[in-house]
Amino acid sequence: MPTALRAVAVLAAMLSASATALPSGPLSAHIAGPRGLASGTAGSVQHAAKAAEDAVVDAELSIPTDFWMGAGSASYQIEGAWNVDGKGMSTTDHAYGNRSDGGGNEACDSYHHYKEDVALLKLMGATHYRFSIAWARLLPTGEPDNVNPLGVRYYNNLINELLDNGIQPVVTLWHVDLPFSLYEAFGGWNDERIVGYFLSFAVTAFRLFGDRVRTWTTVNEPHMFCRYGAGHSRMGSPPAVPGHSEYLCGHHVLLAHAKAYRAYKRDFASQGGRIGMSLDNYFTRPCTNAYEDVEAAERHQEFEVGWFLEPILGSGDYPPVMRRRVGSRLPTFTAAQKAELQGSLDFIGLNSYYGWTACNGAPSNARNPSFEMDQDLDIPEASDINNPPGDFQWTPWSIRSTLMWVRDRYDPDNTIPFVITENGLGMAEGAEDDNKRKAYFSAWLQQLMHARYHDQVNVIGYFVWSLLDDFEWAAGYTVKIGLVHVDFNSPNRTRTPKESLYFMKDIIASRRVTKYEVPSSSPISFPNIVTLCFMIILSRCLV
Repeated sequence: MPTALRAVAVLAAMLSASATALPSGPLSAHIAGPRGLASGTAGSVQHAAKAAEDAVVDAELSIPTDFWMGAGSASYQIEGAWNVDGKGMSTTDHAYGNRSDGGGNEACDSYHHYKEDVALLKLMGATHYRFSIAWARLLPTGEPDNVNPLGVRYYNNLINELLDNGIQPVVTLWHVDLPFSLYEAFGGWNDERIVGYFLSFAVTAFRLFGDRVRTWTTVNEPHMFCRYGAGHSRMGSPPAVPGHSEYLCGHHVLLAHAKAYRAYKRDFASQGGRIGMSLDNYFTRPCTNAYEDVEAAERHQEFEVGWFLEPILGSGDYPPVMRRRVGSRLPTFTAAQKAELQGSLDFIGLNSYYGWTACNGAPSNARNPSFEMDQDLDIPEASDINNPPGDFQWTPWSIRSTLMWVRDRYDPDNTIPFVITENGLGMAEGAEDDNKRKAYFSAWLQQLMHARYHDQVNVIGYFVWSLLDDFEWAAGYTVKIGLVHVDFNSPNRTRTPKESLYFMKDIIASRRVTKYEVPSSSPISFPNIVTLCFMIILSRCLV
């Protein structure tokens, strides 16, 4: 047994006699998972064992005055106006537009109500707003010489409205949707031609909006899309070749990101902005202290996060465990591509919702070959590993553990800042449910500040997902996740702030995390808070 894994197996036993059990007792007993695997030093592992016992002290509830506090959204999930003012058809329009609930055809109609959205952000006290550009609204056919002036006007208006209200825009270039014409031409992310088209899209956005936008994320959650979208023919992806399509998609996402990053640094550096990528991670602990399960939990992290960070901040290639297990099906980088990728991040965006556990061994229904078979692990909380897994888990420690794992492995000197680009709780709406959402924000923010102060993680910002109740993919409008209720039966899409917006407003105004527990009259129950089909982020609920 390798030294690092032996040490972590010991740590796993110290952390919990039953890793699958729901937390009981103080949150501090459930904070940190294995740390220090990259270095394999006993000191790092001992530090993690101590961290698991650390309490969040009052001094760590303070939020620095320069710490970003905001909310997020995605174009297809809120804009609506799917065929208005010259917008082209997108892959998401094609995939979801014929649903009985209309998909994102109208959604929150933010295309026509963006001023109301900005007013709500101002009410919240947000310092930043993260939104995405609909590729087909800016470039209807994907061709760089076919810029839609009305799409440009919309995003100019939104950016200017934000700035006029003292809110900084944080812009995501790709959040699932791309022009359907590119899908028809060559299949989208499964073909390397997408790299050039994405570069043209990015350069167009930098040129048109970069004088006012200082923070960009190139792509949102490539693991989630490439695994569950491209790997399972969902979310507007072409027919999948299991065990191949996932890795082609991820490869082309990385190449596209690197091209956009280098173009910005070469041609738009005078704008003074920074470029990142938003990655998802459900931090995973071993389901037992057995060596095989400890190894499986680490493998989960490598396949989920290392897949995209190892080529950029690590060896310049995919993680060795992926090379061994995927073999010739995993694409290779040229020397020039490795050079473009290396160091192509100014910050790391992390989307963190909750954590779970991993047991060694692929589930019986995993296809061969497939990502699931290559990863060779099972998630006890999942009803089906081929779908986004798991009932919601009350795991405040997971946000801190993700930050620690990524920092220790890829940036031990703390030179690259982190931004939590998504964090939130979705459920069927009810008066008591917003109490649960407030308790969620309180618990997760406490752990975030603990990571900043106690672990010295260089985290600089936090975004709630999401500002509005929105279209949540296959869950449609049945899941409510916003700080603001939207009446989807109203032609005006009437917006009403929830208690959780005022809760966040108080936190931002006081610059201090409020400790809040769910009243005893509305206890949190598991797994009934939200089921697998809520899956809040971009591709959590898939068709």
